[in-house]
Amino acid sequence: MITISCKKGDGNIVIVDNDWQVPDSIKNLQNPVMDDEMFEKGKALFQIYCSTCHGVGGRGDGAAGQAMGSQPADLLSEGVQKQTDGELFYKITKGKVVMPSFQDLLTDDQRWYLVNFIKNLSKILEDDIDQKAPESLVPDLYIEHFTKVVPRAVRIWEGPENYLWYATIEGEVYRFPIDNPHQLEKMLEVSDHGISRLQGATMHGGKLFLCGNVRVNNDKGTKGRMVRVSWENSGKAKPEVVFTTEEYGTTNTPFDHGWSALQVSDDGQSIYVVSGSRTDHGEVQDNLGAYPNSRDVALTSKVFRIPIDAVDLLLPDNLEFLKEKGYLYAEGLRNAYDLALDKEGRLLAVVNSGDYDQNEDMFWVKEGHHYGYPWVMGDLESPQQFPNWTPDPDKDAFLNAAAAAWPDDFYNDPTFPKKPQGVAFGKSIMNYGPDSDKFRDKITGKVQDASELGIGIRTFTPHSSPLGLVLDNEQSLPGRFKGKALVARYTNGQKSALMQPFTENGEDLLLLDLKYLPKEENFRLNTYRVAKGFTQPVDAVLVDGFLYLIEFGGKQRGGNIWKISFNADQ
Repeated sequence: MITISCKKGDGNIVIVDNDWQVPDSIKNLQNPVMDDEMFEKGKALFQIYCSTCHGVGGRGDGAAGQAMGSQPADLLSEGVQKQTDGELFYKITKGKVVMPSFQDLLTDDQRWYLVNFIKNLSKILEDDIDQKAPESLVPDLYIEHFTKVVPRAVRIWEGPENYLWYATIEGEVYRFPIDNPHQLEKMLEVSDHGISRLQGATMHGGKLFLCGNVRVNNDKGTKGRMVRVSWENSGKAKPEVVFTTEEYGTTNTPFDHGWSALQVSDDGQSIYVVSGSRTDHGEVQDNLGAYPNSRDVALTSKVFRIPIDAVDLLLPDNLEFLKEKGYLYAEGLRNAYDLALDKEGRLLAVVNSGDYDQNEDMFWVKEGHHYGYPWVMGDLESPQQFPNWTPDPDKDAFLNAAAAAWPDDFYNDPTFPKKPQGVAFGKSIMNYGPDSDKFRDKITGKVQDASELGIGIRTFTPHSSPLGLVLDNEQSLPGRFKGKALVARYTNGQKSALMQPFTENGEDLLLLDLKYLPKEENFRLNTYRVAKGFTQPVDAVLVDGFLYLIEFGGKQRGGNIWKISFNADQ
């Protein structure tokens, strides 16, 4: 997430207690399935379809659910646990609003397995969700546990005086000395900066920059917000609003990606900020009629560049104004949740694609360029722009019936916006593997391994959710890691119905060997899987030759920071 990108196939069973009319004939049903392995079968289904929204312990704290207006239920709450087997079965079967129907996706027995698992969730809360230590996959990389962190962490960064800082999605900001991670100090709460859904954070010149979203219009709308915080000699925080956007609609879906990644420019005069899409692939998302006919808007699916010393700017939902003032840097990026500069000052971004089986992009983001969203993602055209497309998972191999956007948001759409005339879309970086290079063939629809075929793809295996991009610009890493990049994959193929057709890997660390190609004015990439076994890795920071990787964690149990070191002798 990280939170990052959110899909039903990654887990989105939302039990809603209000206004469910369950027929008495079903309400009184008892679970008819008698199977010695039904708990383990339910657990496996829960991991695939529920855990990313509801969290591994069912507390409603999964990263994917945090974008939704209707938050995932706490499945251990009395309101859920007191429901009958029949009520839970009915709700899983039929769905409602953001809760999808699983009638066609799961068999009757599978839905009963889930009912049994939900009813017995308390059995797994302690021992069963304890995380095993991540595992190095190469001899020259070492992983050690550094510290636990509070729940729902989303960003980690380096601060002055040898401190590490991190923030939660709920707006809390913490710091601790690197040489004493147990000396944790809370620096800010949401009341200090007003960002109730915080997703971006960085420091420059001793000042902290935060960005994210605030809800308006009875939680039906939102505004983007960036705040700069300095500290007086007394230690009191002094916040200043950098900008606030005009209101635009939320969607009551997992697709509200919000304002997230921050990166200070090479000259220190500006700060880049990402605003992710509010739709999966450009479809209408009107939030139950609150924002009629609303798709993505001028303030979404873009990278902006803001003067670093700006105060109280208002960013309107007006594309021409944003261009004229120089605030708009690049367009057409669905969810560029992480940004980084290379040693030449070039801006790189890893981008999460949608629920269709399109690859996850990595771009060199250039000023004034358009990168294709919503018409192209992962070098594959989005089908909904074509009036003759008939959405059907049985006929279109790229459309997974487990997708959150299916069936409501994939539809024949003759009013889909036309491609901008005279605009050549920027190309993502070509990845030549050997890892994270599975793709679905455009002609046959079959999953293929690009490096086995001797070809490249743009860029990573679909539904990977690449996060935590770092570059070794200081040449501080030894051996083959020197001067390279690293990125974590948030999604795990064993827990995601969308990623499963491609790989069982994920929640891992990739080494990226980027080479600049002057003639192509782009990079080429080789990707190597070097560690595995993280749990929802959301961000990372490189400090003095060590990589610190932070996990999202749940509402009740926090995640971890893992310290990764590298050895040149191997």
